[in-house]
Amino acid sequence: MKKVAMVAAAAAMVLPLGLGVLAPVTTGSTTAYAATKKAAAKTTVGLVSAKTLKKTAYHVKSGKTDLFSAAFAADRASVTFTKKGTLAAKTTVYATKQIVVKTKATKKAKAKTQTCVYVKSANGKVKGYVALSALTKGAAKKATAKTYTLVKSQAVKKTAYHFKGTQPAYFTGKFAADQAKVTLSKRGVLPKAKTYYATKQITVKQNKKNVKYLYVTNGKTKGFVLASSLIAGKY
Repeated sequence: MKKVAMVAAAAAMVLPLGLGVLAPVTTGSTTAYAATKKAAAKTTVGLVSAKTLKKTAYHVKSGKTDLFSAAFAADRASVTFTKKGTLAAKTTVYATKQIVVKTKATKKAKAKTQTCVYVKSANGKVKGYVALSALTKGAAKKATAKTYTLVKSQAVKKTAYHFKGTQPAYFTGKFAADQAKVTLSKRGVLPKAKTYYATKQITVKQNKKNVKYLYVTNGKTKGFVLASSLIAGKY
């Protein structure tokens, strides 16, 4: 009971206990602490420790991350997470608090310990807890976007591709509604040692030449990739 009281007191200094709605974030690696869409409502885990941090910039490693609310118990060392939405990539947030939580062991899984940090965006619209493993230290780099003349756009038969050597960049594509234009914004680079499947192809005017891009997917990684950087066939 003394230990519980000490942890609860530490949490009280970091956050008011019994707070109903915050906006935490997590990733697949923190499924144990977050609710799924069906069970999403609430998941309660043990609160091991809590402390304040020097304000530090972070951003999501890749893709997007689930956003959660958190409620802290006033009479025991526990915290309840509830999914509220998602945190997109390229968003810089600032961590100021940290908690360590622990799940209970079950017949199918061992107890797990997870470090989470309380983050807040510069405009204050995004705030809450995120698994530290989901973040990369430092401010997010702004996406590089360029607009090209769209020569052709077409669906293609689903085809497997892979690459060798340098990881090619992949882009999101925003098509103009009233003219033949497409804006490609860099999302990142394709992960190594994977097979990607192309379902669309666009041709754009780039440096006075017609250049082809394929729209490829593999799990959460999806976007337009320079066709010449890919090799047909599975990895």
